[in-house]
Amino acid sequence: MSVTDRTIEHVQPSELEAAQEKGERVWSDSLDVVKDMQVRVEVCLGEARLSVAELMDLREKSVVKLDRDAAAPVDLVLDGKVIGRGNLVVVGDHFGIQLTEIDKR
Repeated sequence: MSVTDRTIEHVQPSELEAAQEKGERVWSDSLDVVKDMQVRVEVCLGEARLSVAELMDLREKSVVKLDRDAAAPVDLVLDGKVIGRGNLVVVGDHFGIQLTEIDKR
């Protein structure tokens, strides 16, 4: 079939709106569909700005001073966005974070 053999029908936006209202909703108000999904969160202790020369001079046992006070809370980050803050804790042989605030936006 060539392009010239095809029939072209024009659809008006009002027809599309009516069609969208029919049928079941794809997404329900319940989050049960995604609650078992795994996400990766990060804990940010702080940041440092280094020149390329300083970066190249780093060796074992070098210390990089972060921009955050040692007593300041750490950030809980999801997809680059801070979603909470808390204090570092030790849980067995691992670090953990005890949340002190959560951003519910």
